[in-house]
Amino acid sequence: MKRFAFAVIAALLVSSYPAGAAPKSIAASEIVKVAPIAEHEGVTISEQGITIFSNVEKKVLVSSLDFLGAEKWKLALDGAPDQIAMSAASDKEGNTWLAGLTSAVSLNETQSATSVPVNVDGVVVEQVPALRKELNSLTLWKISSTGSLIGTYTESATAPILITAISISSSGISIMGDRGAGTVLITATLSGKFSTAKTIGTAKSSFTSIIRNSDGSAQMYGASSETLGGKKLVGLRDGILAKVSKTGALTNVVRSSANRATRSWQSATATYFLVGDVKVSGKNESAFTKFNSSFVPTWTLRLPSQGAQLATVAANGNHYALFYSTSAIPGVTGWKPSTATPIVIRFDSKGVITQALKATQVKSATSMAHIAKVGLVIVSQTGIYKG
Repeated sequence: MKRFAFAVIAALLVSSYPAGAAPKSIAASEIVKVAPIAEHEGVTISEQGITIFSNVEKKVLVSSLDFLGAEKWKLALDGAPDQIAMSAASDKEGNTWLAGLTSAVSLNETQSATSVPVNVDGVVVEQVPALRKELNSLTLWKISSTGSLIGTYTESATAPILITAISISSSGISIMGDRGAGTVLITATLSGKFSTAKTIGTAKSSFTSIIRNSDGSAQMYGASSETLGGKKLVGLRDGILAKVSKTGALTNVVRSSANRATRSWQSATATYFLVGDVKVSGKNESAFTKFNSSFVPTWTLRLPSQGAQLATVAANGNHYALFYSTSAIPGVTGWKPSTATPIVIRFDSKGVITQALKATQVKSATSMAHIAKVGLVIVSQTGIYKG
């Protein structure tokens, strides 16, 4: 009986593929570069096209491109003395939402001097460059699909925050950030009314992805090395799946862990498909897991890599993942990298790899999405790519 139990456990530990998902032989093909792209700090992809933003000279420059890289419109946001955008998302109507920080408008001194000072020595006074205004107001910009600024919504007198992600649903907006002492969650209505910031965990926890639901609740994914939601640390650092209520309270926490392992979830979709990093016993891997809405895995796969990057959902239960592969992939021909090299793989609903795209040109990918009638679209600092 003990031998049988040991054999079962050993089989589970060495299993690479989801149960019943034997790999089929497919050839890795080259991804197609569609166009170069301007340097940018953030991007969002929607059915209307690609929108990028950059922070230049106290302004936020926003540009919209079609899927061939042609510019559709350009907009400069400069309504405050200083502003910076950090994250972007698109809603179902095709509007672009930017989240960032602005400085408050300062009042000018109106009192004039009553006498002219005498400069006996003829000293030339050099002009002192104006100091950058303190970026202390959380701000949302709503931009239409045609490039018009629809609204600017600001929460005044907030402490500076590094905004890491935003997510939009029919009920409002969830903004995730970091103030150095834990992840901060702030919500806002679509008319710009902000909630009180909620802090989740301490600096020992970090979240990379947030998915907002229609009822205002959300799923957050990342990593933690502390007790969170009553769930204690198992490895050196555990991957975290967390549900929060519309008030920002933790309602469910699931840890992805193993003894002496360092794990983190890097990207997630609204369909509970996650990609992340696993480091254990000197091995580096990427984990690809499809969960159900209760955070129970339905299939999972690990492959040797030096880091996972992006995940996105496609039609018919398919999903794509972009990661830095370091070895041959079972069932994929024409792929045997000598160094960590980007590749995109597509999984069907059962976790079987059905497509592989060599993405050696794709450096520092910033966004990936599957668009109906267009296909897979990837934006990086080196260009726009289609698969």
